[in-house]
Amino acid sequence: MKDETRASIAASIGIAFEFYDFLIFGFISGILAKLFFPSTNSLVSLLDTLAVFATGFAGRPIGAIIFGHLGDKIGRKYTLILTMTLMGLSSLFTGLLPGYASIGILAPLLLTTLRILQGVSLGGEFGGGITLSAEFAEPSKRAFYVGIAQMAQGTGPLLATGLIFLFSSFMSTQEYNSIGWRILFVIGALIAVIGVIIRLKISESPVFKKVRETGKISKIPLAEAFRHHWKKILLGLGFIVGGTTMTYATGVFASSYLENVIGVPTKEVSLILVIGYIIQTIAIFLFGYLADRIGRKPLMITTAAGLVIFVYPYFYLLSTGAFSNILLAQLIYSIVGSASTAAYATALTEMFPTSVRYTALSFDYHVGVAVFGGTTPFIATYLIYATGYKLAPVYWGIAGMIVTLIAYILYKETLGTMFEGQQKVS
Repeated sequence: MKDETRASIAASIGIAFEFYDFLIFGFISGILAKLFFPSTNSLVSLLDTLAVFATGFAGRPIGAIIFGHLGDKIGRKYTLILTMTLMGLSSLFTGLLPGYASIGILAPLLLTTLRILQGVSLGGEFGGGITLSAEFAEPSKRAFYVGIAQMAQGTGPLLATGLIFLFSSFMSTQEYNSIGWRILFVIGALIAVIGVIIRLKISESPVFKKVRETGKISKIPLAEAFRHHWKKILLGLGFIVGGTTMTYATGVFASSYLENVIGVPTKEVSLILVIGYIIQTIAIFLFGYLADRIGRKPLMITTAAGLVIFVYPYFYLLSTGAFSNILLAQLIYSIVGSASTAAYATALTEMFPTSVRYTALSFDYHVGVAVFGGTTPFIATYLIYATGYKLAPVYWGIAGMIVTLIAYILYKETLGTMFEGQQKVS
């Protein structure tokens, strides 16, 4: 196996874990609401649970700063091993956590604490994983290998929805609500173990090693990134807003919305998402290949413009509750939304120098995810609660995509960029 492929697979484990984790939380939010936030009003309990989901994202920017600093100072490999270990432990303890009936107020407090710790550990994943993938690849194939890592945005949720489909099919409702959801978090911990083993077997980024050998390691990467590259950091943050809003709206919120508001059975929701994520995984791979041929910018603009147009039809189709309509919505989103998945991530790596790349990517991604991803399920649910209008989340999705469309238009194409410390391949 090539070093580039091995690095991309090692990176993909962490990205898969992230999407597995948030989708599991979204699917079982109704169960967690009853176990940790019992109330006479089920929607209020659900809002409390989604607030915990959002609070957990507060840890992501902290993790981005901590692990970004370590990644740019001591290296990508061992920083990513540390983040994966913390992620696994947080998932394991969540699966073992007693409910409100057993330990009272400690239950929601401990759940919130574990979500924050999970967020801190996840804060070092995307930036480090994408950086590692990009730095192993030659410029002409960079988006392809970053695309392999980004395929985890499909495989992670695919694993989650596949397991939920199996559990909901073969477990009684009582079994699923009492032990099934706990097993899902324990499986997350097992994913982390596999990730640590794979990462122990890869070598350090050749680009980072070259920069370290020349003594060009940044003393304080975050300070250097903001001092010299603050405009690119703001632009990169714009990249994240729309995609993050839509990812969490179509994953965490959509599953909760369909089950708790529209009343679609869990089995149907999970089956639809399984099909959608299979298509998404294939599409990310193909669009990654294409991004190395025609550039990053055309695919990025296509996605943003397409989703601005499709946000309303997407939520309208979901609101009908019809299996065929929901499936159609998910299939279209899976293709259109995947066009920029490899392209924008690759563009981010090419916008920053090696000495601050891990830090800058981590900061952009996780500040964006914390502000616009973690809050999306809560805001979308609240908009429905406050207005009584089932399509109210449309406006939140459109606003996010317009911000990203503007950022994509301002971005200058970076196809063919050579990294500092990278050797040309003849």
